[in-house]
Amino acid sequence: RMKKLVRISIVSIVLSFSMIVNSFAVPYNFNQYTSATEESDLLPPGVKQSKATESAVARGDFFIRADLTIKNNGDGTIGALAVALTRFPVDEAYITIYLDRWDEESERWRQVKYHEEEFYAEEGTEGLEMPTVDISFIDQPRGYYYRLRGSFSVVYKGNFEGFSPVTDGILLD
Repeated sequence: RMKKLVRISIVSIVLSFSMIVNSFAVPYNFNQYTSATEESDLLPPGVKQSKATESAVARGDFFIRADLTIKNNGDGTIGALAVALTRFPVDEAYITIYLDRWDEESERWRQVKYHEEEFYAEEGTEGLEMPTVDISFIDQPRGYYYRLRGSFSVVYKGNFEGFSPVTDGILLD
């Protein structure tokens, strides 16, 4: 009986310590870390727009494709258009657009901004027809290449499908 009490006490102490100790997953060198590891081409300076489309290779049940377009608006802003195309109205949709800038020195993409939106079907409607995000990123320095990465998720009757298209890089001049 005493052994059992001691054993329970030790296990309780160990569990208590393991729950209060915070652990963080961080890179050793912060300058080397980027969430933007997907490759993209750097398009010629005259190209003002790039579009990426990702479709289901094996037929999805309800999410047909995700379109993501980046555009140099010509006024120093970067246009972003994200469209989720579904076979029929869905219950929920989540769209996140990440803006990446090409870092010439380290030759990699670095995330500089993001924008996210959530869509929910209204009570009494059939659902969401074509969730769309149309925004402009402002206050970005000119003379750099920019691209977009998207995270598209749709939910229908508790089932989830998603896509992650990436555009090529365009010069903001």
